[in-house]
Order: sequence, then C-alpha cells, then structure tokens
Amino acid sequence: MAGAQCNICGGTEFEPFRGRPAEKCSTCGSLARHRIGWAVYSRHLLDTDAAKGRVLHLAPEAALYPLLRDALHAGYITADPSPDTYPHAPCIRLFFPRDFDIFPDGYFSAILHNHVLEHIPGHYGDHLRAFARLLAPGGTMIFSVPGPYKGMQTREGGEHLATDAERLEQFLQEDHFRLFGDDFIETLRALPGGAVVPDGIDDAIRAGVSVRPGKAPFFIWQRDG
Repeated sequence: MAGAQCNICGGTEFEPFRGRPAEKCSTCGSLARHRIGWAVYSRHLLDTDAAKGRVLHLAPEAALYPLLRDALHAGYITADPSPDTYPHAPCIRLFFPRDFDIFPDGYFSAILHNHVLEHIPGHYGDHLRAFARLLAPGGTMIFSVPGPYKGMQTREGGEHLATDAERLEQFLQEDHFRLFGDDFIETLRALPGGAVVPDGIDDAIRAGVSVRPGKAPFFIWQRDG
C-alpha cells in the first residue's frame, strides 16, 4: 500500500504472504495481525493500570515480544505448550486448557493471545470463560482469531479428525481445530462479569500499516472493575 509504514520497525516495504498482497513487512517479518496488535496494545494496554500487573502473553510473536518486554517489564510472562517454538522469549511451558486451573482467580491483569484459540481443543466458549476467570477486576483480554467468517456458525471438532489433511480441508490449516463464525462475537459479549470494548482501529489506520480494509480485527474484553 502506497505510503504505508510498519509501526513495529518503521519499514516501508511489504511483500505477499500466503496469497495476501503486501501482508508481510520485508524488514521485521511482521504480519497484519502483529501490526494491528501493536496499535491496539498501544491504545488499550500500555498506558493502563493493567500494564502494571501480571500480563500473560500466549505464543509470543517474535515481532511483538521485544516491544512488550520493554514496555511491561517484570510483570510480563510468556507461555506456550512448546517453548522451543519461541527461542526469542523465555516461555514457561503451559498446556491449555489443561493448565488453566493452576492459576487462582484474578491472577492476571491482562491476557494476550493472537490466533491461539483455534489451536486449543474443546469448546471455545469454555476457554473464553476460563480466561475471564483469570482476569483481575478491571483486567483486559486482548486477542484475535482467524476470521471470524461471516454467514456461518462456528465449526469445531478438529482435534477429533484423524489426519492433518482433514483439518486442512475443513479448518483451512493442519493444526486448526475450529473455524469461527457469526456466533463468536455474541458468545464473547455474553461472558458474565465484563464487557467488550471496541478496538478503535479503522481502515485509515489499517492502510497506514499496510493492512487491507476490515482485516485483522482485534477483540477486547474487560472485566468489571
């Protein structure tokens, strides 16, 4: 996109990625969801009380980890079931949903996860409620998922398929267990004890960081204070 600049590294060259034009920053490798994620964190996390507490970042992306580490300091915790996948970050090994219950209620002031929910077996509504339980009063969950795809209901159950080829056919990626549909946002809005907050990102902001109109939406759910 003419005049676009990466808000992560300042790069101005973008290249195709998985058939999507000008998706990947040629300098730092960030994708659309990383650049929009940084814009959302800057607006809804970094200058809030939540940034002063424990912030859990699942599957910490290489493009975002250094920025969040420097902004959030000692309270910033990264985790993944396969820490070796993220050699740039000191991830603790956590399996979800199995390890949700090791944390007490209200343990984190913020939880960040981008394109993670589609990889967790089980019902995504149960996972959203488990994340909500972990948030302190006033705490915030900021996250993204593929889609959600309009005109369809969420399809789940990929963990029960026998092969990667079946998951690729039904869920568009070999390690995805679901496709999110129109019911997703309603399920999020129905979570008790909090409310959805608009991400504040419009298409002018998207264009400025080389993201196509309407793409890479983020979801913000804030626990009541």
